[in-house]
Amino acid sequence: MICSMTGYARAAVNNGLYQVVVEMRSVNGKHLDLFIRLPKERLDLEEVVRETLRKRLRRGRVDCYVAIEPLASSLRAARIHEQTARAYWHTLYHLHLKLPGSEPPKLEHLLKLPGVWETDSTVPEAEEVRHLVAEATEQALDRLMEARSVEGKALSRDLLQSLQELQQDRLVVEERSQVVASELREKLRAKVQDILAALQGSVDENRLLQELAYQLDRTAINEELVRLKSHLDQMVGWIAAEEAVEGRRLDFMAQELLREVNTIGSKTSDLKVTQAVVRMKNAIGKIKEQIQNIE
Repeated sequence: MICSMTGYARAAVNNGLYQVVVEMRSVNGKHLDLFIRLPKERLDLEEVVRETLRKRLRRGRVDCYVAIEPLASSLRAARIHEQTARAYWHTLYHLHLKLPGSEPPKLEHLLKLPGVWETDSTVPEAEEVRHLVAEATEQALDRLMEARSVEGKALSRDLLQSLQELQQDRLVVEERSQVVASELREKLRAKVQDILAALQGSVDENRLLQELAYQLDRTAINEELVRLKSHLDQMVGWIAAEEAVEGRRLDFMAQELLREVNTIGSKTSDLKVTQAVVRMKNAIGKIKEQIQNIE
């Protein structure tokens, strides 16, 4: 079973006084990168969200947005923070006294300064809101994991199709390799007979036979075909299994597939084998691209 790194989810919970909305967007990434946005007055809750995400996510870039909204009108109503307003007024008045020709401060100026207005929502009940944030994060994460799982199933189908195409081309190469090996043996046997007849026994036959064996072994691709089949079977098994498989593991195996296919291509010049090798390289390229989005 595989899980995609792409997904979106949203969850909202409330306790009658406050509502917490959590939105998550995730895309592929080599590592787990978390970018969390909270109201500036509740940055202390970032670790609650971060730890919740870390427990269940392994890879990908995740953008998480948390909004905390008061529901009761009494909580939304703004009021003047008197201590801050008095401090501003005291500073402004003394500045006016030190600046000849300046106008005295006015109330309209004071009311525009930051921090003068406040609502109860700027300092909500810590434990209640912490609980709401944790609950909303868990719900959004559940939905994100579900979305990533659905995307993972689509990726699984595409990967299995590509692997099936690779299996078919591997069989083409395997069947053709037997014909190519037989043709090569006949050609080399004929050449050896011609050489022996021309030299009339003046050549070391054992040395010639060793060279013949070397040439046959140099073009043999049986080992590569066996390893290629093993790698393909493993990948199919991992993707079809119930337990999750990491994208890094699949990526490593895709590299091994490409290594074997490249070796096969370098050992033969047969047209049909070469065509099959080109198709397999294209399929592996597609597989590697898909794997980049697997967690």
